[in-house]
Amino acid sequence: MAQKILFLHGFFASGTCIPALALKEYFSGKATVLSPDLPLHPQETLDFIQRLCNQEQPDILVGNSNGSFLAQIVASKNNIPALLGNPHFEMTRFLMERIGSHEYKSPRANGNQQLVINQTLIDEFAELQQHQWDNCQVANQENIWGIFGENDHLAHFEPLFLMHYKYSYHFPGGHTPTEQEVKTWYAPLATKMLMEYPAKEERYFQHFKGGKYKFINSAFDSETLERMVVYQAIYGEQAYWVRPEKMFFGLVTRDGKTFNRFTEIEV
Repeated sequence: MAQKILFLHGFFASGTCIPALALKEYFSGKATVLSPDLPLHPQETLDFIQRLCNQEQPDILVGNSNGSFLAQIVASKNNIPALLGNPHFEMTRFLMERIGSHEYKSPRANGNQQLVINQTLIDEFAELQQHQWDNCQVANQENIWGIFGENDHLAHFEPLFLMHYKYSYHFPGGHTPTEQEVKTWYAPLATKMLMEYPAKEERYFQHFKGGKYKFINSAFDSETLERMVVYQAIYGEQAYWVRPEKMFFGLVTRDGKTFNRFTEIEV
């Protein structure tokens, strides 16, 4: 089965931007590159990416700028390897300097090239920004890599990245890589990740109270359409359980300490 790469574009871009097309050309005949248009609103975008990950099971995520901001959240939550190109971890600052009407810089599939940056959108990003590191844990510190342009004059977040992850790389370019920079720097690193982190067939988690469980699948509540997680105990009678996805991957506070409700483990 061909390996899959999910590319997440920058804020003003689309699935037909130059980095996306360069990746598709580089991996033609080697791997499938998915590069959808992302919604404007961040939580809607995260839900869209999560559904796509559940359906397509990508082997790695590759992002640029805002796409990398989103990729970090999804990758750490799902333990998917990711290559973050020039991640912009403070999107609120980026947006506040650009309030008003704009056009996307590359064609969108729905034909709508207009977007508006307003305070509501900034507040939505602010909420997400506060929780962007919630699922960063030891298990994925080595399989999320960063690549940073030495002439990037827009985002300068390599020190922040290295507070959470181990591997960063440089390329002699700006914030948005050119076609040749993608093929020379991004694509070889993505190839290396595909080789070093083969897809897991099964995922296991440990509850903070000690119980170990096998992740079965994501599901939807038929009445509320809330996203759920179906999981199975790997002890005792090996019962099946269902819990809201936000709770399963959420945090717990006990005795003044905050930690993951479930932590992914190797079994």
